[in-house]
Amino acid sequence: MNNGKNAARASRRFLYTLFIIHFLLSFDVIAEGALNVTPAKITAAPGEEIALKFNHAGAAKSAPGTHSSDTSVATIDSAGRVRAVSPGRALLSLRAGDEFVTIPVLVRRELPAGVVFPATDDSHPIDAAVNKNLRALGLVPSALCTDEEFLRRACIDLMGAPPPPDKAREFLADTSPAKRAALVDWIFTRPEYADYWAMKWGDVLRVKSEFPSNLWPNAVQSYHAWLRSAVAANMPYDRMTRALLLTSGSNFRDPPANFYRAMQKRSPENIASLAAVAFMGARLEFDAAPKYSYAAWTRGQSLGLASFFNTVKYKRTGEWKEEIVLFAPNWIQYKAPGTGEVVTPAFPDGQAVEQTARKNPLKLFADWLTAPENPWYARHAANRHWAALFGRGITSPVDDVRPSNPPSNPELLDLLAARLVETNYDLRDLLRFIVTSQTYQRSSLRNEWNRSDTQNWSHYRSRRLDAEVLADAIGGLTGAYESFSSRIPEPYAFWPDDFHAVQNPDASVTTGFLETFGRPARDSSFEYERNRHSSMAQALWLLDSDGLNNKIEKKDGGVRALYKKYNKDLPALADECYLALLSRHPTGAEKDTVSRYFENNKDKLKAAHDLVWALINTKEFLYNH
Repeated sequence: MNNGKNAARASRRFLYTLFIIHFLLSFDVIAEGALNVTPAKITAAPGEEIALKFNHAGAAKSAPGTHSSDTSVATIDSAGRVRAVSPGRALLSLRAGDEFVTIPVLVRRELPAGVVFPATDDSHPIDAAVNKNLRALGLVPSALCTDEEFLRRACIDLMGAPPPPDKAREFLADTSPAKRAALVDWIFTRPEYADYWAMKWGDVLRVKSEFPSNLWPNAVQSYHAWLRSAVAANMPYDRMTRALLLTSGSNFRDPPANFYRAMQKRSPENIASLAAVAFMGARLEFDAAPKYSYAAWTRGQSLGLASFFNTVKYKRTGEWKEEIVLFAPNWIQYKAPGTGEVVTPAFPDGQAVEQTARKNPLKLFADWLTAPENPWYARHAANRHWAALFGRGITSPVDDVRPSNPPSNPELLDLLAARLVETNYDLRDLLRFIVTSQTYQRSSLRNEWNRSDTQNWSHYRSRRLDAEVLADAIGGLTGAYESFSSRIPEPYAFWPDDFHAVQNPDASVTTGFLETFGRPARDSSFEYERNRHSSMAQALWLLDSDGLNNKIEKKDGGVRALYKKYNKDLPALADECYLALLSRHPTGAEKDTVSRYFENNKDKLKAAHDLVWALINTKEFLYNH
């Protein structure tokens, strides 16, 4: 009997010993000294391969922490081979055990003999920073876009709608050299501008009545109206941020207080995570033992930030669904979830916190956050607005700012952040500053020497229209906008027939079209929630669906109204359709094609329907270029 027990114990000890040996061997990087990788930085030409050398064989090159910040520039495989893909900058991150090494990669191309970098006007600071980078990388910029392209591009990027046909006609006929700048100023006066950017802020701040934000419809209306008024009044960005962080009170009567309610679990950790993503583009880490973290800061830094929000409390009132956001008057001891350790407030950059009874921790955080010297705040705001105009941030994704995901053009990002601070956080000025640059006004047509560029703005990046913008652009001509409905019985459950999708404040109120074309659910603040990828369902809706056909053929709709107005002048009807959908006049060849189609069809109204259907199904309409 004892022999059997002894044998069992010996077997267990043997297995335990094997486990310990395996465990220690898996961390031989520690035993053999600090991880060292050569070369420490890489400069290569596209297509070139470089084999990394490690100071010991135990380096786990295929560990989860090994990756490239931009695989369109450089990749790394499990054997430690680096491949230069296309001109640009990337950062390789390698982890083995507890050791972490980063290797900057510069991929540049020598232009062949006979190919000369074109003369550029670098008088605009943005163009100077971008063109300097393009020269260093061997990327030849595209030419400037046409007036027609700029007209539609700027209107969609800045106000989420193509220009009305009359405005398009006026702009295209204007011969003034300053007409592009004048167009931008006109856009800022339009109500659509405030609608569109309020929608964008709604995405970031999770404005949604149902799960998981659970703001409730009345609060959603109040919150959205406040955001829209802030955009319309061009409220300085630091004032807007401070209002969101420092407003307490009723969710119905004090709209910015809803910032603290737009989450399922209202814990200091979740509030801190929202503040970090919304205002600094950073992701926090609260796991005591993360397998691998893509967070911007350590767990200790994240907990130090969360402790500022331990004073936020909530209280119900007698009014249905009303809730009061309260700030405790004094510091409240914060204990880390899971471990129970006491954590004092700490700024992520290591700056000391003056913790006294008279100091409101939220005000201390707001002061630190919006200070001109904050290393994240202005840069993130500049990066987020740049990404809104170009489809990609200087740091990409915009909500994943961390040391291992550096900006592709640090000089450009610093320039934009400095501009924002110098203008007292004037977001409208920042947008004007960007769209009046030649960088923004470049053609989307690529050349042989910038075809693969995805991160350096040698050309404008075409991208599909947002779901809401697409729905409203179709409705603008057809007169048939999306039909909204709500499952919640509340006083705002009525939407007029001409209600625009961009104006919809509540992500809980949606339609099949918006979901099919990628409208975000606002379950988080991350940019990836908005899906701009094409799908089979989208193609079927556009090509052969009652949804589109019914809009085009609506009896009291816009196409029928145009036909009644222009049935004696069908070329004018075609011109109006082109201006409404593509923001340009038809070319001579297009006029001939349309004219022949009308001549060959007895039912001229049906021919008009077919024309609109064909234009809606073009990439020129579906994409902003």
